[in-house]
Amino acid sequence: MNNFTKKVIGCLFFLSFLSFKAQDTNLLKNFINKNDFALRSVQKNLINIASVENDANFIELLKLQIASVKLFGSDAEQSAAMAYNVRERCTEFLSKNTQVSLKFFKLSDTEIAFFTTKQPLKKINSYFNKSDLKAINALDVKNPNLFNDFIIRIK
Repeated sequence: MNNFTKKVIGCLFFLSFLSFKAQDTNLLKNFINKNDFALRSVQKNLINIASVENDANFIELLKLQIASVKLFGSDAEQSAAMAYNVRERCTEFLSKNTQVSLKFFKLSDTEIAFFTTKQPLKKINSYFNKSDLKAINALDVKNPNLFNDFIIRIK
């Protein structure tokens, strides 16, 4: 093989690697943003359910969502693990507490393939400073405006 052919093949491999990475990034971004809707659905259903345990679980889900958005650019694997955990737990809650269709929140085949190797979750509180943790833990989960104070979507 001549030098030119080697360079062309090398460039093609490099470009194909970049396109696969971009597809994964876009899939994760869409997945995280869809979790925003799942969280809002859970919160809407919590308004009618009086349970300290459910409120604490919702705050934990909110922390996971905020952390997954924060880590999207710097630690995609941990961000994906957190986002997957949010979706899984939201879907579980909604299936137990509502009669609405969960078709929108079900994992697609592409998402299932993307999340086949789940990372273990690291300590969620380590991604927040003390004032943010205090604000999140003091939330009134029944307040419909609680999402206004946090970034839970990727723009």
